[in-house]
Amino acid sequence: MEEKKVKLTRDNFNFRFKQYEGMYFHFTISEDSKVVRYKITEDKEGIELKEFGNTHINNNMLYIPQIEAYIDLNSVN
Repeated sequence: MEEKKVKLTRDNFNFRFKQYEGMYFHFTISEDSKVVRYKITEDKEGIELKEFGNTHINNNMLYIPQIEAYIDLNSVN
């Protein structure tokens, strides 16, 4: 499994709901499943939980449901 995080900023995304601006999108990609588990937190460490759930990858693009946007997995460190 691979765990990563992305800061949700207006520089990177066109926000539909601005209450997520500045929060962190943590996600775990499992090699044996097409489902990606995620959580949105207020802090970088991932402690102050805002939301969590499952999402998917399509053509190496990860869907972030709360902001209705895709992120290119190649652009995530």
